[in-house]
Amino acid sequence: MLCNYCEWHCDLSKGDGVCRMYEEKDNKIVEKYPNQWTRCHGIYVERIPIFHAWPNQRFLQIGSFNCNAGCSYCINASLTIKPQSPITFKMTPTEVVEQALRSNFKGIHFGINEVTVNLPSAIAVAKKAKKHGLIVGCSTNAFFTEETATLFADNFDFFNISLKSISDKFYKENLGLPSVSPVLRNIEYLSPISHVEITTPIVSNGNENEIPAIADFLYKIGPEIAWHVFRVLPKHLLADDAPPDVEYLASLVKNVKDKLPYTYFGNFIGSNWVDTICPVCDNITIERVCDCACGAKFLNDDSQMGVCRKCGHKLPITYDRRNV
Repeated sequence: MLCNYCEWHCDLSKGDGVCRMYEEKDNKIVEKYPNQWTRCHGIYVERIPIFHAWPNQRFLQIGSFNCNAGCSYCINASLTIKPQSPITFKMTPTEVVEQALRSNFKGIHFGINEVTVNLPSAIAVAKKAKKHGLIVGCSTNAFFTEETATLFADNFDFFNISLKSISDKFYKENLGLPSVSPVLRNIEYLSPISHVEITTPIVSNGNENEIPAIADFLYKIGPEIAWHVFRVLPKHLLADDAPPDVEYLASLVKNVKDKLPYTYFGNFIGSNWVDTICPVCDNITIERVCDCACGAKFLNDDSQMGVCRKCGHKLPITYDRRNV
């Protein structure tokens, strides 16, 4: 029986699939480890990173283990690629939602590993959470099927999609995935109907020069999309490589800002590329600080619920569920 959650379409009648998280049982594809997690903690939305929705709000971040990709530079490789007997704990959907409500979180975010590999458990949590008014979203590599994209759209409010490259060659050599095409397709599908932000991890001598081409693709999706250009410090199989050059990347980012004004660039101390700036009058509307971590830290929102105080331009910022 073929698994239809992601684009590998693994034949589980022959044993484990790529992610090692599903099995065939009674003529059905089921999770091997339902409701088992490795991480559960509070996180500010800017750390996901989500910059254009619910500024300075906290979410319960939860994640499991394993992945359907094998990124050569993965920062969570000990959990996602070759976990050595990961320590897991069980939390039912009700328990996850109760934790979020008890801590007065805005919602729930699935991160740490690729949520597609434990999707039934995640959707069960999402359904329960939305009954209690919580917002639900995830970080994902988007290498999933059209059917899975529909499941995500029906149950999740927001997505940070990691678009690693625009090139099949890069995906094959650095992720072990055959093509970027499903990722591009899913971005095109989800962007008009959900809150979508894009993160592109940049590695040295790998995908830096693709920044203009990625910008061209995202511009067609919509010039107001939030794009996080993330400087990856060498990890996993690339641990011996030099980190990406900040000045060179900054020059590339600067060249696409006219086309994509909400392009952000971080993961280095002193970045002045993480504020939301009005594209009409250059007023800093939401101020953040980059402290060399994923996303940024919120400092101040000087807008009037997403409207620039200086010129009145409406910014693409979501403040409540009704804007999604």
